[in-house]
Amino acid sequence: MTAYFVHIDTALYSLAMSDKAEPEQITIMKRLVEMSSERSYMNAERTLAVWIRTALALMIFGIAIDRFGLLLRQMPLPQSHGHVSTHGLSSWGGGALIALGVLMALTTGARFLAFAVTHRRVHQLPPYHGPYLGPTFALLVALFGVALLIIVSIFAA
Repeated sequence: MTAYFVHIDTALYSLAMSDKAEPEQITIMKRLVEMSSERSYMNAERTLAVWIRTALALMIFGIAIDRFGLLLRQMPLPQSHGHVSTHGLSSWGGGALIALGVLMALTTGARFLAFAVTHRRVHQLPPYHGPYLGPTFALLVALFGVALLIIVSIFAA
């Protein structure tokens, strides 16, 4: 990848140093800039996908922590200790992780939408890449997290 950037820098230098810029060179340089902007947009899409995957993992981990507290409460201990009382802590911790996942999904969806709209004003978007699909998916993931919060709070009682 470094060699690619060196090649672009060399091409830019030779274009700047030539006495007369040929139209073919200008066309090539414009195409290189456009390809770079397409890669930048696709990198932003991949980053959105990674953050959404992380938000989903936090939500699932929150459910696991919440249910682990229920498992501890159901498990009998030796006669001298009685039952373990960690259900409240694990329920709050699990709910906090789910809420953090919801916040992460909403934030990354909003940031990507802002980037995509700004990018679309200056550059042409890659084919079949609309600016609203990623944030819509992020919103759906956030709604899934809100539903999980409701379910966890209902079953916590």
